[in-house]
Amino acid sequence: MKPQLRFVFTLSIAMLLLSIFVRSNEVLAANPPLPVEEYWSKLAEIHDKVMGLESENVESNQAQLQQLADEWQQITVVILADRSTMAVDHSYLVAQLRATPPDLPRLRAIVETLRATAQNWPATPHTSEDIAALTPILDRAEFQWQVEQPSLFWRLVSRVVRAILNLFARFLPENSVTSVPDGAISLNVELISYIITTLSVIALLIILIYLSRNIMAEFAGQAQLNLDQGNGDELLTADSALERARTLSSSGDYRTAVRYLYLSSLLLLDERGLLRYDRSRTNREYLRNVAHLPQLAGILREVIEIFDRVWYGFQELDETTYNRYEARVAELRKQK
Repeated sequence: MKPQLRFVFTLSIAMLLLSIFVRSNEVLAANPPLPVEEYWSKLAEIHDKVMGLESENVESNQAQLQQLADEWQQITVVILADRSTMAVDHSYLVAQLRATPPDLPRLRAIVETLRATAQNWPATPHTSEDIAALTPILDRAEFQWQVEQPSLFWRLVSRVVRAILNLFARFLPENSVTSVPDGAISLNVELISYIITTLSVIALLIILIYLSRNIMAEFAGQAQLNLDQGNGDELLTADSALERARTLSSSGDYRTAVRYLYLSSLLLLDERGLLRYDRSRTNREYLRNVAHLPQLAGILREVIEIFDRVWYGFQELDETTYNRYEARVAELRKQK
């Protein structure tokens, strides 16, 4: 892989990882975890409110339910008694709370089920008193340590990330960027994360397309021409190869005719000293030989591409297409 391509690939991966980091921080900042005790309290609260709604007060009910939906949509993570976290999904509950008109019997069944879950929740193995007893133990010297400062490498990484964010900030709307006293930049996190993710995906797609095209070109270029195989030791010339192509095309064998047309072109260019014909050479090497002659290289590239598709790719060829190829070869033979 070329150094420039390796740099672009590395940068795109870094941008993608940065976007994932930014998005995760964004979610945590928007929806802070809720202690489990508060979660049970809110569950009892919504149970009482839903059970107290009257079917006749539709507008009042809908306003209260919308407020509850907004509140429960924000609850995505619960902190358990052992300080571990658990993700919770209230999307179905929120959808029922926002339904128009509200289905009160269904909502009552949902909150009853949630209350039953709360009542059957296993007891905490350790009480707050148990955890409090650990505090003096953890305060001992053997459990104390200094927080390790970031290494020089990570400080440099931080500066690079800040420079990238500053670069993106120049192309963002004014309300997306806010200056702070220490010189850092506070960005619209959601907008930045989408930009970084999009650019990373685009960069990766470009790299994959570039690599796939290079791989295909390598396979085509490394296939040896061997145009004159199967003909014994007969030594062809440009004119004899051209004559054989005409004979084959007259009999309808356009694929083999294309082969000899291409061979006659290479032999003619060899006779004129424009390139050196050798059975062991590849099509890409022939193109490199004439790279200093742009007009010749352009015609030869087109002739080679058609030859590769017909000879190696077994592309179907009719008389009209063959005649166009023969015309391009004739134009190539005029080059000096």
